[in-house]
Amino acid sequence: MKRHALGLAVGTPLWIPLLLGAKAVRKAQELRARSRGHITFGGDDAYQARDVASDVHTAVMIARVRLSMPPEAFEEVVARVEASFRPWFDDLAASIQRPDDVVFQEPLLIADRVEQPELGEQPLLARIIISRDDQTILLMGNHIYLGGYLLSQFVQIVFCAGISRDVFERNPYLPLVTEAMMVGFLGWYSLLKPHPATPLFARKEQVRRFYWKQPLAPIDALSDELRLNTLYIVIARHVHAVMTHLGKDRLRVTLPVSFKSDTSFNTVGGMLLDIDAAPDEATLARNVREQVRRWRWQVPTTNHIQRTFPTRTWSEKARNMVDLTLTVVPQKTLPENLLLDAVDTYEFTMDSIHYPVYIMAFLFEDSVHTSVMVNAPSFDCEGFMAATGAVEMDLRLRDDETSR
Repeated sequence: MKRHALGLAVGTPLWIPLLLGAKAVRKAQELRARSRGHITFGGDDAYQARDVASDVHTAVMIARVRLSMPPEAFEEVVARVEASFRPWFDDLAASIQRPDDVVFQEPLLIADRVEQPELGEQPLLARIIISRDDQTILLMGNHIYLGGYLLSQFVQIVFCAGISRDVFERNPYLPLVTEAMMVGFLGWYSLLKPHPATPLFARKEQVRRFYWKQPLAPIDALSDELRLNTLYIVIARHVHAVMTHLGKDRLRVTLPVSFKSDTSFNTVGGMLLDIDAAPDEATLARNVREQVRRWRWQVPTTNHIQRTFPTRTWSEKARNMVDLTLTVVPQKTLPENLLLDAVDTYEFTMDSIHYPVYIMAFLFEDSVHTSVMVNAPSFDCEGFMAATGAVEMDLRLRDDETSR
């Protein structure tokens, strides 16, 4: 590791022009594809193109929204989704380069009652299933295509008066500066202190899922008292819960952050944090703030890296070296929200994960809706439920041959 990092440092004058060239080629590819109405997959073109027609169900994600509102108001939601979803879906499907015989699943199903979702034989892009009897809306999407930018639009179709494309900032490209940051990240990554891998379950069917709903008011009160952004408190609270029930006094945490891009499906970057245990929530929240401030440069850098290079092999090797992947979604990503007072629960899961723990925490009006996926036998699930009030979640795909 140290020898590799030394090589990067010594070779920096050589690496930067090479990265400049690679970035220029990728930028040209994105612009050329955009002029033809397509979106590119960044550095993972070969894998993604192959996955379109074959193993398309490895990255399925599902959100379940339960509403509570008068029937006539729910019918207005149904009509709005019908009007806006199909045009958005058709535009997105047209932007994906694929063989002529590959047709995505029918995107919309409206019925009086819908049971557990299941996958069909056709590739999944995005699908909304509406169940009138219990006012439940299921959003099913393929994470290969729906990263942060497009995923936010997908959710806005249900919640918002219209689709906003400006909820995230663009990731600027600054020649030489961006390349220097890329070299710096690769060198920093090589020098990371060894982090023990956490054993995972042998089969994805063993993964356990939980839903944890918390009132936002106490979090906002602590935020005001400490003069810290609410997001730092939310991150600290989830890190503490995982640290406690995974039995560790240090967690390696990935915080994904989304960018706006109309030319690439690679719209997410992330920062890697090593967070130590703290005596109280306030201290932990301050530590999180300092770590985020120190390492925030990694977010645009990692996004540029994955838009330029085929990083899938790297990430697969490194996944189990991360204890927790935590995505926090603030309410501002849903502008002009029409369902502020109608949401009862908001649950999220994925068909499979490759981390010990994955968490999606969604801040919505007066609550934090947290969905937890546990892929580690060492995690004390019963203790976690007892301490937090979380409940086991039944949101998953039907376990049959079509969902593998």
